[in-house]
Amino acid sequence: MPAPAVQQSTYGAIPERNGLLRVLNNDQLDKMESDRKKAEEMQNRPEIIGLASHIKQHWESAKNTKWFVEERLLKCIRQRKGKYDPDDLAHIRKFGGSQIFMMLTNVKCRTIEAWIKDVMLPAGEKPWGISPSPVPDLPVEQEIRLTKRVQSEVAMILQTVPAAEITPDMIDQRMMDLRNDLQREDRALAAQEAERITDIIEDGFNEGDFYGEIAKFIKDFATYPTAFLKGPFIRRKKALKWEDGPDGKRTPKVDWVYYRSWKCVSPFDMYFAAGAKNINDGYSLERQRLRENDLVKMKGVPGFDSDAIDEVLTEYRGGMLQDWLWTDQERANIEFRPNEQEDPQAVIETLEYHGEIPGHLLIDWGMDPKEIDNPAEPVACVCMMVGRHVIMARLNDNPLGEKPYYGASFDQSNDSIWGVAPPEHMEDCQRVCNATARAMVNNLAIASGPQVEIHKDRMDPGDNLEELYPWKIWKTKSDPMGKNNKAIHFYQPNALTDMLMKVYQYFFNQAGEQLGVPAYESGVGGAASGAGQTAHGLSMLMSAASKIMKDAIVAIDQNVIKPIVKSMWTHILLFDDIDARGDIEVMARASEYLIQAEQLQARRAEFLALTNNDVDMAIIGYGGRAKVLRENVKALKMQEEIIPEDKDLEMMLQQNMMQAQMGMPMGGGGGAMPLRDGGENKLMPPLERMARL
Repeated sequence: MPAPAVQQSTYGAIPERNGLLRVLNNDQLDKMESDRKKAEEMQNRPEIIGLASHIKQHWESAKNTKWFVEERLLKCIRQRKGKYDPDDLAHIRKFGGSQIFMMLTNVKCRTIEAWIKDVMLPAGEKPWGISPSPVPDLPVEQEIRLTKRVQSEVAMILQTVPAAEITPDMIDQRMMDLRNDLQREDRALAAQEAERITDIIEDGFNEGDFYGEIAKFIKDFATYPTAFLKGPFIRRKKALKWEDGPDGKRTPKVDWVYYRSWKCVSPFDMYFAAGAKNINDGYSLERQRLRENDLVKMKGVPGFDSDAIDEVLTEYRGGMLQDWLWTDQERANIEFRPNEQEDPQAVIETLEYHGEIPGHLLIDWGMDPKEIDNPAEPVACVCMMVGRHVIMARLNDNPLGEKPYYGASFDQSNDSIWGVAPPEHMEDCQRVCNATARAMVNNLAIASGPQVEIHKDRMDPGDNLEELYPWKIWKTKSDPMGKNNKAIHFYQPNALTDMLMKVYQYFFNQAGEQLGVPAYESGVGGAASGAGQTAHGLSMLMSAASKIMKDAIVAIDQNVIKPIVKSMWTHILLFDDIDARGDIEVMARASEYLIQAEQLQARRAEFLALTNNDVDMAIIGYGGRAKVLRENVKALKMQEEIIPEDKDLEMMLQQNMMQAQMGMPMGGGGGAMPLRDGGENKLMPPLERMARL
């Protein structure tokens, strides 16, 4: 879909201002009216009208099919916030007594959050990395050059030694050796490139507050059936820059800058096709609730129609563009925004549509047929609509047509976008604990004092029968039956606290078992018994319990971190002037690296100790040992410069060898070690040995 003309409306200089009143001349008023008509004509184009109708149709379908999921979302947030469902609360009030809600779900969800953040967002670490491909693919041109080189070598040998016997195995071996050399060089190049790419991506993540949004994503992950992260998408913001003035002094200047941004999208705001099994299956819509300033930031961004945005702002100031759904008020109450609907500057309802539209429809709506490869095939498009205005319409710039949304669930489902949330896993246990706690409180209240039975006709009419205090004197009349029965009877109800506490404790522990987060994981004292009473036993229990959490972290790695880093790098390659070289791949480090960081550091230390002998040093050399030392230095958050570079190590080695030949004591103190690469120590391929003969 060709993007509407991107033109930022300007009304020229303002001739004068009287206080807060803006005064415009006739030319400026005429220009404003002209821009308004131009924007209206743009929105009345057949392709825009057809596109708006298409989006509204899909929005109504997605909205009507999400009601069951919205019920689940509300249940999850109520359970975590410690609020009863309306039906349950009505039954409790009808029965009477305590309305206590035990915050068991909130404790478990906070434990899950803390655990994931400890693993994925530790200080000074990243939950991702870029590494060279273990076996880089050689371009076809290099394979051709290798073949020609081997052919040249064979011809030279036969010309020098006509009787030389060269077998196909020798030729294959030579090809393999040369290919390995090139791949080794490519890996070295890719390693350098990986560091450069890592710095570029990390800079973009920091600029767009990626890690702040990841922290919000983790909170949603521990609360809802599925959590969503969006990005990268382009936004602009005001930035302060310092420039040298004519007098040589640096002066501040405010300017608009473009940056890549990320956002944790609430599950309440994501809508999908009725039969979608994953995010990229079918269309999706994001319901955005924007402020005026958010729309202003979109003006001037490629793909957005600034004139249409101006029309939206005009309608908004007239009190339009607000569309509340049935879940909004309860969601606002739970999230502590009860008076949101009374805001005089209410949010602007916006729909962002991602989906495939048949090419022939785009042509029918007025799109240039040259931009459609095959009218029979669907085309991935991205649109934004506010009210009746389409403020952005363009083709999806992702080469694979993928959407900029990523989702993960604590307990994933293979056949649905929506998984199972932690509060849903422990819902039954939470309900039993709540019922037991209410019964316990009600029982303690009843058992806190005696129950009294009184014959009212035998009491003194002047006594207050409902008043009970120590040393009270009861004035009663004699038994008219002459049996001298008591006029007042006291009964002491039994306290069932011990029995109820056992029931509560059982289901409290059962909630941790069902969720995979036992109480001792959150530091609750006395929660572990049996093997958990010893340090080794507790370590074994925690290791077993952490398997479920590791599985949850792997889900975030594979479904969010890894694809979003790849998407970020693709976006940089598409729109930035970056020259990428080498064969690289993205590595999700949270599950594959950070969990084992301490163990790896200990194993590297053992490796250095075991290989500190002449035989092993002759194999790995100074360069190999230096690489292991550098990894240990990184893990200790120290400067890597304390380990010399490979070229400096080589110079030190050559100096030691010269001193050894001259009979002088060596400066290195470790003996002359052979170089890992280069020199006569390297094995010569068969064809090269034959050529030297």
